Amino acid sequence: MQETPPFFAAQGIHKEYRSQECLKVLAGIDLRLSPGELVAIVGASGTGKTTLLHILGALDRPSQGQLFFKGEDVFAKNDNELSRFRNRVIGFVFQAHHLLPEFNALENVLLPGLIAGKSRMELRRDGEYLLDRVGVLNRAHHKVGELSGGEQQRVALARALIMRPAVLLADEPTGNLDPNTGLRVFELIQELSTTLSLATVMVTHNHELAARMNRCLSLRDGTLSELKMTGKDS
Repeated sequence: MQETPPFFAAQGIHKEYRSQECLKVLAGIDLRLSPGELVAIVGASGTGKTTLLHILGALDRPSQGQLFFKGEDVFAKNDNELSRFRNRVIGFVFQAHHLLPEFNALENVLLPGLIAGKSRMELRRDGEYLLDRVGVLNRAHHKVGELSGGEQQRVALARALIMRPAVLLADEPTGNLDPNTGLRVFELIQELSTTLSLATVMVTHNHELAARMNRCLSLRDGTLSELKMTGKDS
């Protein structure tokens, strides 16, 4: 019987940068993700966590290694195909929300869908639904500068979900928030990962939040190792 391919898998990912000397950042990363799974990646600053997240999201190509989505070799695609893949499959949430200040919250949420050529009417319905899910529908027509930090991050989360991605990648999404607001944003990501069956990878320095995820991985010396954390939800 033929083995079912993994849902999302990185195999033998290496990344190095060459200038006057070779800087090796990732040295053989293997990672498999399942729908609805929430995985934390922790590690000291400068260990390559963001680099790994960019490769998982096809924002950057590895020096060596492969990335598979439902058996499809992601890096066999050309740059235009990769752009469509990112738009269709991957949702990104970053520490700096990267919302566009000239637009209101709803317009920011709709942008990925408009880029993909979807109808504004269909997108508006989905965008309002997502803003309601993340608790800021009442702020839909407010400009970014009129939103609190927590509200901005919730809008960024809604934007990441507008294309109904299969994979959510979050790079320190609570890092710029106060502890209480950060916890609420994390719990929202946790809830949506489960209810929408998202394979979610979150880079975080917060070990208390990491302990509440399905798995916690440490990135050190270019490789991932599993950490046994305490305090996980039962």
